[in-house]
Amino acid sequence: MRRLGSGLLAGLLLSTCLTGAGQAQGMRELDRLLGGAPGFQALRGIDTATRAARRYAIVIGNSDYSAIPDLPNAHADAGAMAEFFKAQGYEVHFHLDITKRGFEDTLRRVLFDVDKDTEVVVFFAGHGFQIGSENYLVPVDADLDTIYDVPFEAVSLGSLVGIVGARARLQVVILDSCRNNPFAGKSVLTRIGNELREARTGFSSQAAPLNSMLIFSTAPGSVAFDGEGTNSPFTAALIEEVSDAPDALVKEVFEGVRRMVFERTNGRQVPWDSSTLVEPASFGLGNALTKPILVSSTGGGINRGLARIVPPEEASQVVQVAETRAVLEADFVPEVKIGFVLRDGLDLAPTDTVTIVRQPKTGRLVLPDETGFQRNVVGEALSSADVDRLILVNDSVQVPATSLINGVIEDGITVSVGGEEQRLQLNLKPNPCDFEAGDHLDPDGMGLTRYANEIRPELALEACRAAVAAEPDNGRFHYQLGRALISLRQTAEAKAEFERAKELGHTRAWQALGNAILNEAKETGGVSNPKASEAVLQLFAQGVDKGDPYAFYSLGRQFMRFGGTNEIEIEGYDLMMRALEVGHTFAMNELGYFYLQEDGEFYDAERGLRYLRESAARDDIYGFNNMGLVYLNGLGGTEVDDAAAVEMFRKAAEGGHPNAPFNLGRMYRDGRVAGGRDLKAAVEWFSEGLERGDANSGGNAAYLISSEGVAGYDLFDAAVLAAKAAALVNQNAAKPARELLASYNETALNGGAQKLIRELGGAVEADGAFGASSQAAMEAVLATHGAGPARTDPLDRIVQLAMLRWSTSPFRVDLY
Repeated sequence: MRRLGSGLLAGLLLSTCLTGAGQAQGMRELDRLLGGAPGFQALRGIDTATRAARRYAIVIGNSDYSAIPDLPNAHADAGAMAEFFKAQGYEVHFHLDITKRGFEDTLRRVLFDVDKDTEVVVFFAGHGFQIGSENYLVPVDADLDTIYDVPFEAVSLGSLVGIVGARARLQVVILDSCRNNPFAGKSVLTRIGNELREARTGFSSQAAPLNSMLIFSTAPGSVAFDGEGTNSPFTAALIEEVSDAPDALVKEVFEGVRRMVFERTNGRQVPWDSSTLVEPASFGLGNALTKPILVSSTGGGINRGLARIVPPEEASQVVQVAETRAVLEADFVPEVKIGFVLRDGLDLAPTDTVTIVRQPKTGRLVLPDETGFQRNVVGEALSSADVDRLILVNDSVQVPATSLINGVIEDGITVSVGGEEQRLQLNLKPNPCDFEAGDHLDPDGMGLTRYANEIRPELALEACRAAVAAEPDNGRFHYQLGRALISLRQTAEAKAEFERAKELGHTRAWQALGNAILNEAKETGGVSNPKASEAVLQLFAQGVDKGDPYAFYSLGRQFMRFGGTNEIEIEGYDLMMRALEVGHTFAMNELGYFYLQEDGEFYDAERGLRYLRESAARDDIYGFNNMGLVYLNGLGGTEVDDAAAVEMFRKAAEGGHPNAPFNLGRMYRDGRVAGGRDLKAAVEWFSEGLERGDANSGGNAAYLISSEGVAGYDLFDAAVLAAKAAALVNQNAAKPARELLASYNETALNGGAQKLIRELGGAVEADGAFGASSQAAMEAVLATHGAGPARTDPLDRIVQLAMLRWSTSPFRVDLY
């Protein structure tokens, strides 16, 4: 067992930029699974004769850091790049001073906004560093206080390009971020084991995913210079080159940038790239700039690794809030023809011109051309005829469905007509299926989210059946119908819907189908974390290839728990870290579990606790329950805190966690709550846990009633609870429950059987005397449900009835 000792804190974060060898490209076990998956194509089909229909840019300038030196010019460099990309028809997502949570939000948006017909450019100006062969971007709120901080304080470049590359047709990532190390003197953990690594200035060489190009402001082992003018040598050269020839191939532009930077820095800085592009790529669409973007740099100054420029006209101004002119209503679907409604709301004359000042938060207004390319129109003067052709493209925005008032998304559009700003309120009405069953982090969803515990099963089923009937070829609706069916315990029907969604290309369907197959092993309370079959692993692998963060988690979990070799466990860890970059709390919980196993090879208490705390901080019910266990048992050296444990378990239970009621029940049983021991409350919580499929809860409730006596319960109730627990196949709990049941007298068993008959709809009085009328009632309920002949032994009979009860009212397997 490897444990982390204080003596390993000797490593330092050094200040050399870029070392040699890069990361290995591809993951052996993942590649093996993909190679054997039915119908999988090893390479994406790319028609190099056509260009992607959509252009998408993420531009980030981080200047105002909270714990490390500021970078005064980062905003300027990022602003200039944003201006250029806007002029070339990109949909630009421009961020200044982005935090770690902000990075998570940005990467989540990539999951939803980007598809295989999208070209993506990422430009980052800010601090960056390397640890081993791994590269990290630094959010403005980063502070490496402990060796465990990197996953929560920095952003993995490998994960970023993996997430974007899995979704996009083509990506170009530009990093002017190789500066003096802001975290000198610190040591950190970034790999699966306990090897401390040194953080170094700048970036290491890194292989690019398929059809990608990574551009670095300087070469491995070197630093970039800040420049003595307005801009860094790299950014200034890049702006000059792309402004002169926006339609030149990216690789040609970069060759010019490299020559220019080399000359201006007297050979001290040489930009570097890694490319796997398989089709021509250029930044331009033939759009000449209306005016040049002014830049200046003499190539000297302090060592740095940024990029920045902002045109003077983009200086901050006080924005006046316009009055609401009209209220528009539209369906919250991927695209809406909104032009005529917008024109009517503004009461435009044929000669009026309109400028879109601010887009809605949930989408964007675009103007399609004859080729199908959708041009962003913010800041453009549009004629009345142009306004008629406007389309509202609604983006996935990850809005909890439970947060909407009356199920409506309230948004707005600000326009200028004749120099006067006017605001139009925009009320977006989601499809009921999206509202009732939209999934979290679903790349092809509409962004309205419900966790499994938040689904209202009957409403979701009705809404999604109607949606599928209206649009039978919409994979999103088939997938969400599958979610509704899973919540109603109709696994076979759900699998059929997931299969249909998969056929229609819905990204989440691969993971969902694999998970449904995996869950069949625990339909009646069996193994809670079974090892997946090869077929299930292949489904998860295909989800990973399509960029689904749930698939990152599911396959990563299998690799870490059941990989069998160190190499596969490392692959699993890397997949978990990719899921973590988009804020996936399931990955945080799994990593917390992994590092808190005291008999495990990688036991590291503080590291495990950090993951669990981060999950709970994001209001995850599993994070709440895990932190409750930490406080209850003093895990990882944490001081036992019963009050904190109760608070965590209550939050988890209220959210639907299947095991949290058991944890609360035992705290009430053991007197570890305010007010002391309370057996009645204990039994109530245990009973709730049993209804959620927890056999331990049923056995404990039955034992308390039969051994200590609990007000409001009798031996008939104890027999029912014990029988339900015994009927579950989790033998660690079901076996002792059956033994307890066998200790009851025949009257108790008969009375419990009669109560179960009543639960199943039979008409019988629970008096403990199982005569002819009781026998007839039992045979009737068995016949109603197509069950076998009635058992006659009192013990076998009550278990038979309990098993029938579970088959007619199964618990929520999807919550385990």
